[in-house]
Amino acid sequence: MLLMYRMFVTNGDMVSVLPIMQEIVSIVREVTGVPIHAWSGSNGYVAGTAAISIAYNSLAERSEAMAKLSSSKSLWAANQQLRKFTLNSDADVIYQYVRGGSLGPNIPLGTIVAEVQLQLAQGDDWLSTFKWANEFATLCKETTGVETSVMHSIFGVLGALRMLTGFNDANAVDKHRLALDGNPEYLAKFYEGTKYAVTGSVTQRHLVKIA
Repeated sequence: MLLMYRMFVTNGDMVSVLPIMQEIVSIVREVTGVPIHAWSGSNGYVAGTAAISIAYNSLAERSEAMAKLSSSKSLWAANQQLRKFTLNSDADVIYQYVRGGSLGPNIPLGTIVAEVQLQLAQGDDWLSTFKWANEFATLCKETTGVETSVMHSIFGVLGALRMLTGFNDANAVDKHRLALDGNPEYLAKFYEGTKYAVTGSVTQRHLVKIA
């Protein structure tokens, strides 16, 4: 399973940005039927950050969806409006899941996704990194009962490893953190992963679903 992720930084005028993102989500769902979601960057993100994610079963499914969207004048217009509030944007990244993963068609508004991301250090190998990431995700699940998905980039900047954990609200996030903090193995396993990462590339952030 694949996940397309597009992140951009707005001027922070979310009163204007949110309706446009809601319109884009609505258009894409109507035209293609793919599960698209819009997010606002929270803890750890630059203020005004927003993102769009779309899950696909294959590149062929993505190609079919993009062909349908290419003739949508309403989507062109909405994207033009969004660019008026956009300060900068990153290149799109497509990730491939190696653990977990869901098309997630019915993610509730307000859902919080905790993400841990790192960039693979030159000379390290993916197999060892995947082994550590799976062990880390397993430890987290055994401690908290909450599953963590693991993925890596296959388009965009290569060598990116990303782990995602979803929560209904901030109370669930706090409960999860307290459980992990109470496990003496957690920090040791977390910091073990830094040996696979480019120095300074490890980030821990939150996204909140807004559309």
